[in-house]
Amino acid sequence: MNNRLRQPRFGQRRSLRLGAALAALVVAAGLTTALPAATSEPVAPNGSSADAAAASCWEIKQGHPALPSGVYWLLTPAMAAPEQFYCDQTTDGGGWVLVGRGREGWKELYEGRGTPAQVRSTVTGTGAFSPRQLSAPLIDGLLNGQAPDQLEDGIRLRRALDTAGSTWQETRYRTANQPRWTWAIGSATPVVSGSFDSTAFSGGLTSSFGTNQTFNRVVTTEAQAQGWTQGFAYGSQARGVNSADSYVWSSTATAGNPRPFTQMYLRPKITQATAGFTPLPDAGAPAYAQQARPETGAAATAWGVTGLASGTGELNTEVQAFAQIGNVVYVAGNFRYVQKDAAVTGRADQPYLAGFDVATGEWISTFQPKLNGQVKALSVLPNGTLAIGGTFTTLNGAATGPVAVLNPDTGTAVAGWRVGVENRVTGGAVQIRTLEVRDGWLYLGGAFTHLTGGTATSPVYARNAARVAVADGKPDSGWNPAFNGTVVDVDPSADGQRLYAAGYFTASNAATTYRAAALSTAPGAVPAEWNFVPSSGERAGYQQGIKEVGNRVWVGGAEHSLFSFDTATLTRQSSNITLEGGDFQDVTEANGIVYGSCHCGHWNYSGASTWPSVGRNFARADKINLVGAWNAGTGEYIPEFNPVMKGRAGYGVWAALVDSRGVLWAGGDLVSSSTSGGTSQWSGGYARFLPADSAAPEVPGGFAVASSAGTDTLTWSAAAGTPASYQVLRNDRVIASTTATSFSLPATGAARYFVRAADAAGNYSATTAVKTGGPGPSVPSAPSVPTAPGTPDVPENPAAQTVIAAGSAWKYRFSTDAPPAGWTGTGFADADWSAGNAPLGWGSTGLGTTLTAEGTKPLSSHYRRSFQIADAAKVDSVTLTTRADDGVVVYVNGKEAARSNMPAGTLTHNSYALTAPSTAVALAAPVVVTLPGSAFVTGTNVVSVEVHSNYRSTPSSSFDLSAVMSLRN
Repeated sequence: MNNRLRQPRFGQRRSLRLGAALAALVVAAGLTTALPAATSEPVAPNGSSADAAAASCWEIKQGHPALPSGVYWLLTPAMAAPEQFYCDQTTDGGGWVLVGRGREGWKELYEGRGTPAQVRSTVTGTGAFSPRQLSAPLIDGLLNGQAPDQLEDGIRLRRALDTAGSTWQETRYRTANQPRWTWAIGSATPVVSGSFDSTAFSGGLTSSFGTNQTFNRVVTTEAQAQGWTQGFAYGSQARGVNSADSYVWSSTATAGNPRPFTQMYLRPKITQATAGFTPLPDAGAPAYAQQARPETGAAATAWGVTGLASGTGELNTEVQAFAQIGNVVYVAGNFRYVQKDAAVTGRADQPYLAGFDVATGEWISTFQPKLNGQVKALSVLPNGTLAIGGTFTTLNGAATGPVAVLNPDTGTAVAGWRVGVENRVTGGAVQIRTLEVRDGWLYLGGAFTHLTGGTATSPVYARNAARVAVADGKPDSGWNPAFNGTVVDVDPSADGQRLYAAGYFTASNAATTYRAAALSTAPGAVPAEWNFVPSSGERAGYQQGIKEVGNRVWVGGAEHSLFSFDTATLTRQSSNITLEGGDFQDVTEANGIVYGSCHCGHWNYSGASTWPSVGRNFARADKINLVGAWNAGTGEYIPEFNPVMKGRAGYGVWAALVDSRGVLWAGGDLVSSSTSGGTSQWSGGYARFLPADSAAPEVPGGFAVASSAGTDTLTWSAAAGTPASYQVLRNDRVIASTTATSFSLPATGAARYFVRAADAAGNYSATTAVKTGGPGPSVPSAPSVPTAPGTPDVPENPAAQTVIAAGSAWKYRFSTDAPPAGWTGTGFADADWSAGNAPLGWGSTGLGTTLTAEGTKPLSSHYRRSFQIADAAKVDSVTLTTRADDGVVVYVNGKEAARSNMPAGTLTHNSYALTAPSTAVALAAPVVVTLPGSAFVTGTNVVSVEVHSNYRSTPSSSFDLSAVMSLRN
């Protein structure tokens, strides 16, 4: 059981990050769930609306077996708010929820691919070929914390068997070592058993399993022959067709492992009654903030470094070290130039060492030290000067050893500070690989045997590791570890009693210290007993990064291992192996997070400790790309940080730094990175990752509930911070989300209400204290069963009824050409229009759907939504509430019903709005119109809306609309 996901929804800190599911907070805006009063009889949820959200597709099937496959609302305690999903209610008893679909191009990203609306709205056909996948947190929410490897029915794949999509195969498989959802489909996660239609099998890995090499085979790994695309491919003897409409795609007619169009389903068997909703206390629920961590998307590149100044190979990458002094981050390595972009804008010849503004990333052109060799290590001395180490022998034209101290402003050598370094091993070259400061000493590691410095003119023997006085560079003759191999990294302990070291050595003086050592800092440098066991064999022994964090020391290196050890006993506490990929090359810590940098590009196996096989007993597999993050206290991998970067030669990341602003700098041979918007950008040598928002908004103030005529109206004042929406909670769950500061809904028997603020990053304020609503009707009625999912009939209820909730799904078009004739009428066919959840628009926070257009931006957008009325004769009135952002025209059943901020007279799709209010201003002045019941008909009614901009380049536009119907007494 994954206890991290099984925590109660309220009453404790909730550590399940809902990632892409946060979009559901606004998708569900204005909707209410059909929770009965505490004293009323419960109703069976049918998923027809957020009012009637079920806990699973399976629950809907059990309670309403006649309902067809389609889109339904679901909610569990582990979800942020009700959300819509596609349910297969036919296959094998029904109750399956679609979590992904597509042909070639599936991704292993934690955040999935696309939006929940894209997954559910186009489930098959050529329009569904481009893969769309729910985020891992949202899938965990659907499972309500149940481990995927404990699902009774496992994972289901529905794969096309022919290029026309006329025949299909049913594949089922159960995994092991999958305590939470991961899209690491190509990993070595064990497959326990499964079936292809009626053919059973056992064993295999998620990378490849099955009974033959034709169609009873699933292969999820990338392959050059198939354009390095991923999918749920058939075997090597199967063939496909390279065409846009082929349901079984292949890059060439002769390549094996074609990628069929595939739908992936899960069948959690959860009910609202047993899901574990926990009532809130009267004081409400506490705030929740995400763990502090970097954003997965890289910040925009300001400057970078490029070109090799000397040497080639993985030990000579462009970036090898970082340090910060004041407002400058120093970047060191083997680069030749600094420049702004791939077009070499602003290129300057500044090899080996450069400085960049910590806030803007701009190059500091006044800092231009001249060196003749690589800088492999940086450290900041207590007096604010910069120590550098590497393979250089001159600084600004003057001879120096491979260690020097610079003025951080001018790049000139600090007078009176010097260290001379020799390597008297036959054929040995001098190099400094690491520098660290503690208690008046500068510790050095690398390849050397003797040092001079300060007042010491006679060489002091100190092999491969030494310490020199911070004041003048004088070596300590009484402290000599005498390692028999190169030292790559050192780290002094927090208490100053130890120096940890990692490298290629096997002994320190006469003591065995295999690749990792914990030395006393007292004279003699006596090592503690440490039985460090590498992942595999002698070749795999060298270690390249070491860092003490709290009561653990982390060690990373070959082959592909990152282990942590208890500092008191030096026994192993956690282990990680990466495949496919390579060694860990740097270990850095900041703010309770350990960053392990590597030339790895596929998966991290938590709990694995051997290479080249990770075995079948690891804890789980997660995607990793050149740098990963771990919780320093628990050793748990943090999957939310999952950057996309590429290197020039695949050498990966060799250095990392978290600066004073919380920004992570990761450097090596990088040439590109992916931004938060998914756009690839040039990244010269390094990429920067801004800190993710981890601050909860403030609690909304002035919360009050007023009850009248069977309606509860909730009001509150805006919360401080950056809330994207406000969540309305009733009794034990979120029932609605809105960007406004008021909300009305039918009373349901003295319901207990709370409100809290939510931001776009998944942080939530504490809730308000409880307020109680009105008594509601004496006998609440159950929601009616819809004739088709997504278009529920209106229940018979004398109170006001919400027939279109804020945040509903709308059909829309966003085009520069005119809309088709008759588009506002009830008989218009809008099947080929796009579908998306409100609010729809661009440039505003909290959007359910972002509108985009190639080329010229349209001046108007058009929307349609229908709803059913069982008996129009009983309708007294319907109140429509929308916004003019910038201008709006509303039609009901083809007739204009409202116009705001638009000119009088006949309008076209290119008519301009009169003014350009911001979204906030538009929300503060809602457009409200009440229409008589005579404007509506029994059966289908249609609301159509056109939204216009004041000018084409307006930075924001948004649309949402709600409709509340009042029935005659």
